[in-house]
Amino acid sequence: MDTTITLDERHFKTASKKARALGTTPKQYVQSLIDAASRTFDEILEPVRRDFQRSGMSEDDFDHFVSDARKAIAAKPRRKKRK
Repeated sequence: MDTTITLDERHFKTASKKARALGTTPKQYVQSLIDAASRTFDEILEPVRRDFQRSGMSEDDFDHFVSDARKAIAAKPRRKKRK
């Protein structure tokens, strides 16, 4: 079943520009947005969970990895924001 949607000019131009950048059509781009918005959190995380299991890393190993990364980031000097 095909249904037509109406977009104002600004939204159509934005969709067209994004579609071009991705090498697709505006119709396919909008369909991909709808597909992505309708996925559950479990569906989104499934490849991450699968790859984590394949990695052989334990949850404790991962916790240590994240903790070490946070410490390394916190130890870096920060630039002051410009006003």
